[in-house]
Amino acid sequence: MAVAKRRALVEDWANIHHKIGRFAWAEETVLKLRPETDWWVVNYRDDSSRVAGWMHHYFCTNCSSPLEFDKSAPDRHRCGSCGTDCSGEDIQNAWHAAYRSAASQQVLNAAVWFKLYHDPAYLSFIRAVLDFYSDNLSLFQVNTPKGFEGVFSGINLSDAVLLTAMIRGMEMVREHFTAEELQRYKEQFFLPMAAFLCRTAGGTPNISCWMRGAAGMIGLFFEEYGVCREVAEGFEGIKETLANGLLKGGFWYESSFHYHYYCAEGLTYYAVFCELYGYDFPELADAMKRMYRYPLQYSFPTGQFPSPNDGWPNRSFADYAAQYEWIRSVYDEDAFRYALALSYDKEKCPLEGGAQRPEAGGMARLLFGTDWTGEWNAQAASQQATVGHPPRVSRMDEDIYYIFLQHEEASVFLKYGFVIAEHAHADVMNFELYVKDRFVSRDISNSGYGTDLFREWQRKSIAHNTVLVDGRNQPNRPHGQLVAFDAATNSCKVAAAEVYPGVDYERSLQLLQDRLTDVFAVTVKQEATEGQSPPAHTFDWLFHCAGEIVHDLPLRRCSPPGEAEGYQLMEEVSSCEVDGTCHISWELPNQRLTLTMQGCPGTTVYLFKGYEHRLDLQRWGIMARRTGDSAVFEADYSFHVY
Repeated sequence: MAVAKRRALVEDWANIHHKIGRFAWAEETVLKLRPETDWWVVNYRDDSSRVAGWMHHYFCTNCSSPLEFDKSAPDRHRCGSCGTDCSGEDIQNAWHAAYRSAASQQVLNAAVWFKLYHDPAYLSFIRAVLDFYSDNLSLFQVNTPKGFEGVFSGINLSDAVLLTAMIRGMEMVREHFTAEELQRYKEQFFLPMAAFLCRTAGGTPNISCWMRGAAGMIGLFFEEYGVCREVAEGFEGIKETLANGLLKGGFWYESSFHYHYYCAEGLTYYAVFCELYGYDFPELADAMKRMYRYPLQYSFPTGQFPSPNDGWPNRSFADYAAQYEWIRSVYDEDAFRYALALSYDKEKCPLEGGAQRPEAGGMARLLFGTDWTGEWNAQAASQQATVGHPPRVSRMDEDIYYIFLQHEEASVFLKYGFVIAEHAHADVMNFELYVKDRFVSRDISNSGYGTDLFREWQRKSIAHNTVLVDGRNQPNRPHGQLVAFDAATNSCKVAAAEVYPGVDYERSLQLLQDRLTDVFAVTVKQEATEGQSPPAHTFDWLFHCAGEIVHDLPLRRCSPPGEAEGYQLMEEVSSCEVDGTCHISWELPNQRLTLTMQGCPGTTVYLFKGYEHRLDLQRWGIMARRTGDSAVFEADYSFHVY
């Protein structure tokens, strides 16, 4: 792996000044971000006696929403959703981690402001942070989940994330450090951290990528190329991790769009540094290009993504704009320009509540961005179709068990199997339905990993559009089988064996102009005892949908149909017996979705409210319960756009 002459991370600072004067978003970025850095320059005070905890504990104990981090108030932990003031050791330690994280990330921003405005106070702040870590590395304490312990900021992952930010900032102002300063930072902080990052298990594959990526950047910055070789070839090395985890289509095997991007981000900054330093790592360069191209094939028309498994809901290109800015700065591809155009399109990439994210792209947009949306819209439609924009057709990926059906008015995303269990939800055969410009039925993904809502609802089968057997959470994470797929007719049939011991699933979907057809078959493989019928099982079919519910069923209020596995969290439950076909509608803004379920004697229908990714958000669901030695559920979902 040869090393060539290093080039600048940002080559034209005058052009950034030009952007600030030309584009309102660039000026707004400065006006928003610079005062935050200025606060840290004046007020930064850390203490090595602070125990750094886990940020997944910084969630409201009342409603599971994220707490508001107030950097100036170490003892104030208020929920922005319900107003509860929270406390406790885990929350306090999480605040310590958040403070250290925010200060460390400001090293990058301070370097930018110094290059633009030449105020030496920014350099003094950078030195203060680096001196603190270099002088106290052996004194730091953390309190985090076992197997994920870091050194100075909480978990191993946060250590890696913060090191990538600090090294990028140091790269911009490298010439302003003395040789003695760099040597001290190297020996007392960065090389010990590189050793930790290279030789410690990540706990999950994406964390390993962050750790090795950060170590590689340290190796390049300090010209310790042995570190770079260890990063590539050593314990949990990048080459082996990519060979095992990056599927041939370019998707990360944890089966989550958020963790796909998060894993990519952990390697992106190292890939950028490899290009800047002329360090030859072709396997990494190829992986980065494929990882950033892949999601374009599975995004909904507004640039939003499905939310299978762990991650965070309501994600879109806007959430990953900064990553596309960084990767496009070294690999300038049309696909990446298209992703950036969607990221900043004010008519697209909506966030929760319909709000736009003004900080999309953030500092990376200021450094590397331009008017991507304007450039894209200026191209003729025929030209757009040939550069970066994948055609809107149905597609599938057998390696990750995804189906994506697309029609003029609607899209359906189906997950029918698992590659690995990490970050997986118990939801084989779950699908998401997107109509016109919004989710109608979506995967709620999750909130913080430390919340009861995550453990008792979001990861459970009952929170998804799937089937439970005998009131139990799906225990297995089986591989899937693609039985049939036809892009021309927007149809598929998929199967999964041993979802429960001895229980197989098969689901057939077809997306038509105005409806989705669905046949879900559950087969129990069992032999009857001589002279007796096979034992009966209970099958609970579920569908969750946004909107207000409309129906004429003779429902009566009842208790939840179970005491555990998430059933106990159902609210406003009512039920009735339905032997024939039933119809239920959900009214949404400018849309109506109507579910028609084919009748079967002995069916009990339950309507209920279930949680989304926060306790203050709920949606209506339907559960159809049947008993027998097997079950087939046939349904149509017709949609009408006003």
